[in-house]
Amino acid sequence: MTTVHRYKEIFFGFGLGFMMWVVDAAMHVQMGTEADAPKNFAAELFAPGATQFLFRVLFLLIASAFGFALWRANWRERELRALEEAIIAFHRQLDSPAMRIVSHVRMLQSQTHPARDELTQSVLELIGEDARAIDELARQYIRFSEQVMAGRTAEAIDTLRGIVAWQATNAPHRTPSTTG
Repeated sequence: MTTVHRYKEIFFGFGLGFMMWVVDAAMHVQMGTEADAPKNFAAELFAPGATQFLFRVLFLLIASAFGFALWRANWRERELRALEEAIIAFHRQLDSPAMRIVSHVRMLQSQTHPARDELTQSVLELIGEDARAIDELARQYIRFSEQVMAGRTAEAIDTLRGIVAWQATNAPHRTPSTTG
């Protein structure tokens, strides 16, 4: 069933071509002249003359090509929709952990404890910054996917370039400095 659903436009084109074959056969049975030997519908459908066969095959090919063209056009749309769904799922999977990390870091930063030294403080700050960076990156990818789905390609490309630039400036890999 998945194959039929995935290639439904191609099957539609082939079915349209087959229906054109049947209609042409019915038309030839109705138009039968006395000079021709009268044919029944089954004989006209399955054993047409050479000219009728050529035209019916041509009908079938044109309709199948039409179905293939529809499939290709819809394939791009389906791929974009799948991309958007993947990005939204990615954001949903990242959003909760990132927010939990940020809230835990804030909770740890607000507590005063004699065992907390500068290294711990800097690690907490880096973890918080990285969590915020993950959250912001996920939000930017959501905006990008919305622009792609809305057909605003130029705007989406600018957003993608902005994401790359943002990553280069705001998400460098840092390690806490040890003082001691």
